[in-house]
Amino acid sequence: MSDAYSDKNMTTREVLARLPSVFSVDDVRRVSQWEDSRVWVETRRWVQRGWATRLRRGVYSLHVMGRSYPLDLVEALHVVQPSALAYWTALGYHHLTEQLPPTVIIQTPTPGRTITTSIRELQVRIVHVQPSRFWGITSLAAEDGTIAVTTPEKTILDCLDRLDLCGGIVEVAKAINAGSHVLSPVAMAHAAFRYDSDVVRRRLLVLAQLLDWHPSWLAGRIPVASTAGYAWFDPTAPHKILSRSTRLYINVATEDIVNAE
Repeated sequence: MSDAYSDKNMTTREVLARLPSVFSVDDVRRVSQWEDSRVWVETRRWVQRGWATRLRRGVYSLHVMGRSYPLDLVEALHVVQPSALAYWTALGYHHLTEQLPPTVIIQTPTPGRTITTSIRELQVRIVHVQPSRFWGITSLAAEDGTIAVTTPEKTILDCLDRLDLCGGIVEVAKAINAGSHVLSPVAMAHAAFRYDSDVVRRRLLVLAQLLDWHPSWLAGRIPVASTAGYAWFDPTAPHKILSRSTRLYINVATEDIVNAE
């Protein structure tokens, strides 16, 4: 029914039936034409009665009257805006890993510190990054909204930057091995050139060499600093130097990388 037929005497049931699964107080105001005071009272009451969940100030998800909206990625992305699925969650979304942690990880350029919150039983980890790192995002239509997720190539680079948020370097190796259908060496080179981390580029080049994933082609297009200090290949692994390559302390066995599946 068009909003033109709305009136201030609409019942709560009528308003709830017309709201989207993720809605704002503006949506309630538009659908119901209630006064602002009633809008805030009603939305607060819906949360208290378990009919809706507050995602952030003025934004809610609906689960009432036979409408079942699972704790999904759309809800997680509404906890903070703008945001995108990233790291281990993005690897899973692109089918680059079979290891799915129970926590949905999202990336946002808004200031703050990394925290974990919850939407009912769903754990959501919010990772704050510099605005210069918030790019390489694609938006895909979903049943109840739009899902923003980092591209496969940007996801690989983000994971190489925060190996603690993806399960370590071996998981990234598995993703590259599994990514022949989605990963583009051209897009990877462009993304790596833009990514403002020399350590991330060096880790990528070492992985490309070990996995024989376009190593020479990438090495000719991804610049690295020849005088940079040494860094750990995988900071999450034991700090035991097995070898050195591209000014990295290699602390993960080569066979673990090569045989990653």
